[in-house]
Amino acid sequence: MTSDTPGRGATRLRTLLIFVLSSLLVGITAWGAVFGQLPNLQHRAIVLSLVAGLAVLVTPAGRGWAARGLDAVMLGVVLVASFWVYVNYWDIMMNPVARRPEAIILGLALVAAILELSRRAIGWTFAILIAIFAAYALFGDLLPGRIGHGGVSLRMLTSMLYLSTDGIWGQVFNIYASFLILFILFSALMMATGAGETMMDIAKLAGGRLRGGPAKISVISSAMIGSMTGSSVTNVAMTGTFTIPMMKRMGYRPEVAGAIEATASSGGQITPPLMGAGLFLMAEFLNVPVSHMMAVALMPALLFYAGVLASVHFESLREGVGALPAEEMPDATRLRRPSVWLPLAAPFVVLLAMLLLGYSVALSILSACVVLAGLHLLFDPENRGFLARLRDLASALVEAAGPLVMLGALCAAAGILIGVIGFVGIGVKFGDAMLGLAGGHLFPALILAGVVAIVIGMGMPTTAAYVLAASTILTSFDMLGVPALNANMFVFYFATLSAITPPVCTAVFVAAGLANASWWATAVQTVRFAVIKYLLPFLFIFRPETLLQGTPLDVAVTLAACLAGTVALSAGFSGWLVGPLHKWARAVTVVAGVLLLWPTLAVNLAGLVLVGVVILVTRRGRVTSLIADNAGAAK
Repeated sequence: MTSDTPGRGATRLRTLLIFVLSSLLVGITAWGAVFGQLPNLQHRAIVLSLVAGLAVLVTPAGRGWAARGLDAVMLGVVLVASFWVYVNYWDIMMNPVARRPEAIILGLALVAAILELSRRAIGWTFAILIAIFAAYALFGDLLPGRIGHGGVSLRMLTSMLYLSTDGIWGQVFNIYASFLILFILFSALMMATGAGETMMDIAKLAGGRLRGGPAKISVISSAMIGSMTGSSVTNVAMTGTFTIPMMKRMGYRPEVAGAIEATASSGGQITPPLMGAGLFLMAEFLNVPVSHMMAVALMPALLFYAGVLASVHFESLREGVGALPAEEMPDATRLRRPSVWLPLAAPFVVLLAMLLLGYSVALSILSACVVLAGLHLLFDPENRGFLARLRDLASALVEAAGPLVMLGALCAAAGILIGVIGFVGIGVKFGDAMLGLAGGHLFPALILAGVVAIVIGMGMPTTAAYVLAASTILTSFDMLGVPALNANMFVFYFATLSAITPPVCTAVFVAAGLANASWWATAVQTVRFAVIKYLLPFLFIFRPETLLQGTPLDVAVTLAACLAGTVALSAGFSGWLVGPLHKWARAVTVVAGVLLLWPTLAVNLAGLVLVGVVILVTRRGRVTSLIADNAGAAK
């Protein structure tokens, strides 16, 4: 017993330190939302220091003295470099070029520390890319022809990264320091206060009584919870532990159960009102209101979930899977109590209302957090006591530490990467190369861009994949005359696809593990269920009405045609419409689905006619088969 005490004491101390640092990080962000921030570099220097302190506690280098030494060096570098920026802020504003030797040394050391920070939080990808691009910036003048550049000195590069708002302290880290921290807190509070459990119960009541109830529960719950987590992998781990065993128990094959959960989880990030962190990043990049981005993202999310639900429904009919048993359904009367539904609904109402009224994103999310925490303390439906509910709020701050470190490291590293790319014009050169490969034509360039976005994002969080892909790909879209909103949505959707597209499909790996199924079989099924998501980015370019660009009539017609096409594609890939489809009927139905998505009304009508023919032939075949079966039984 005595020997265990130091370990427990160390764990409690670590938890306390995480709580304190998370509270400070949230506190300085909340103060800025209400009263205004310190000058830009000073505020962001404090935030980065707190992120580094949390990183040492949440993602230490390992055990042993060497690992602890690395932690101490990384933290020390961040603290000293950030303190130097804080103290010398006004001098930096007057003299942004590093003229003192210590500025160059501290800048280079801080870049190295951020590379280590990002390696711990999101893997090697960002660190390797930054090293490659930095080497190109410093030595690209030695390369021949158009792939080279005029040359950049170490002092100029360091000054840009360390002493300006074009590098480490740039727009991406500003978004994190201004309000993404509060968004992470909001998500953690939703989980810690039981609102996530309420969401799961709502999903059960909404989909459990329907044909293929367990799968539809997976889709609905993943849409709600995934919008907050912003991570396909996290969503699979959270909801899949419950939904995948339930689907298998009801008769779904293991690989199908895993695929349904992986597909549904990849949709949470594209679902308003939150869409993970991507919505806020995109709104800031485009300089448009968040409320506008929520509206724009609504139709694509509707089409995606219509496709997934249709696929699940047809799969359930084909496999003969029924509804969830009544004894496994939650108590509907519980959800009618204000103490249960109000803490879930009120924060979202406050958030949306304040955004629509024109309040800042930071103040809106902070207000939603305060309302959620206050209602949790006010209501006690489980009779747990005030102190227990207070501990729930404290645990939310502790649980938020991991996402705070991950997103903070990502934004700091993204600032370096974007700064280097912009400083030496890598984006322009990459755009030229893409256009050259595509022969200057739009459709081949879009296919190349989609493949690049998926490859870039493999094994990375969606937010990181989007930021990286946007910094390298969007220049080519601008050259092709694609509007910025459409281009960003195209890149963002393909970034979310990286989590479910083989061979490096992290969400599929997790889902396959939970389902005890082959990852490759699960990946194949996932692509089948998510087929509409691979086509939606192209609709953003060729049918801009899907992003509410056009008259109300145009938008309504496009929505109707695309919904019909989505259902037709789901039927064709599932092999069931009004009955089982033969191979020829499946092929015709897929073709009809593509025609219904085509950006021409006459072609849409042709697709609708094809669907009608398949329905008539399938119904006639079923009737003929039924008559033959009855005649055989009579004999």
